Amino acid sequence: MVSAVWLLASCDTAGGMYDNDRADNEGDKSQQHYDGTVKYGTFYVDATSYTKWQYIDLHGDSLSITSSTISLEDYSESGVPDNWDFAMHRYDVKTNGGGVMQTSFESIEQLESSMKQAPDDGWTEDVYSDESITVDMSHMMEGYLVYAPGHKNETAGQWLSVDTSNMPPSYNKSDKVFLYRFADGTCAAIQLKNYMSDDKYMTKGWMTVQYKYPMFVNVEEK
Repeated sequence: MVSAVWLLASCDTAGGMYDNDRADNEGDKSQQHYDGTVKYGTFYVDATSYTKWQYIDLHGDSLSITSSTISLEDYSESGVPDNWDFAMHRYDVKTNGGGVMQTSFESIEQLESSMKQAPDDGWTEDVYSDESITVDMSHMMEGYLVYAPGHKNETAGQWLSVDTSNMPPSYNKSDKVFLYRFADGTCAAIQLKNYMSDDKYMTKGWMTVQYKYPMFVNVEEK
């Protein structure tokens, strides 16, 4: 699906225009821990591509990340795993039938010490749109971008705000911890620590995410 845009307001959308795009993978900088009950640590995701979703599964024996590809011909998606909890496309997020809320806490430790059970209300579910996901930037200088239909979670997407009123765009990362409630009622704490590679290139879309799952042992499964 193609949508016209003003050139001035066209980027984060401008990916490679202001980023030094890199072909090499920085390698696995994730730090995973599992104490037999709870998984926690940091994972590092290459979300630089506009034609890929990165699917995260927290329910397995260990955290896993699976990449899918969006076709620019018909916007179909290949490679979606059977089991996943949430997915990342650039700075967009979608859940697998779940909900998200932004907390007032700036560390997972603060959240744990202050919140002992999952809230009943305040969760934001994913929303579908015909022009949801930016998938093609090649026509930006012609005045339009190409979007694929799909779901995304507006609250989860608040972990990084992009201001396109001036060029280059400015980025404002939220310091808050986000709670994700999955379809089975279990919850995870998610916090974005960085949205750029930590090398000299500082390429946007390399996402460093801190997490803990499950958060509340007394949550009622649904």
